[in-house]
Amino acid sequence: MPKFLFKANNDVLSFCECENEPAMSSGQMDCPWCGCGWLITCSKCSKAFTYAEIKETDVPLIELGRREVERRGLTSVTKKEIEDWALAMQEDLAKFSVGQIVIYLDGEYLPIDEENIQLEGWYARHDLVRLPHYEALKNPQLLNDKLGDSSYWLSRELPDRG
Repeated sequence: MPKFLFKANNDVLSFCECENEPAMSSGQMDCPWCGCGWLITCSKCSKAFTYAEIKETDVPLIELGRREVERRGLTSVTKKEIEDWALAMQEDLAKFSVGQIVIYLDGEYLPIDEENIQLEGWYARHDLVRLPHYEALKNPQLLNDKLGDSSYWLSRELPDRG
């Protein structure tokens, strides 16, 4: 059975009230501080949450991709592009164990307890001792204060990201 992302809980920031619904893949824009660069979106309600759990699903990833394309109202996505997305997602999630809690940061899914992160994301370069998502478990305001602040992102923006 394939693995996929599902909302783990309502800790820290969660606008989604759904249970056991798969996440959407990232939809990061050019304003990652809005949450699109560090929160995960529910495929049912399209609302964001912070922590995802890796679960097995009986729904093929290609079908999850097809559903996401439909929910997002994308009309020019080809079957081949959905197949490519499913394969890439399978490869991205292969490193995680079922039951593991992960977060999203600037194009990457990472284990919540990852340390010494050096990541060149889609928008910025990140050099973190601990993930703000992890630190927010003790101080919830910290997550939005750090990743919701445009100056965090703009000061780390990649010069050639476009």
